[in-house]
Amino acid sequence: MSKLGQVFFEGRVIGNLVRMTAICAQSGVEVFVVGPRNASETHLKQLAMKKLERKLQLKAV
Repeated sequence: MSKLGQVFFEGRVIGNLVRMTAICAQSGVEVFVVGPRNASETHLKQLAMKKLERKLQLKAV
């Protein structure tokens, strides 16, 4: 669990790419990142989490 509360992740393989989506359960804000298919799931989740945190920071300003 992150400082955002509960975050849902979804990974979808599209050809040689993976689209990792992160959704904040509290606010419903959704972001995604795209990486190579051989990237680790943990790395893609970390990238998506950072992007989600940044989007929520900008939204709060």
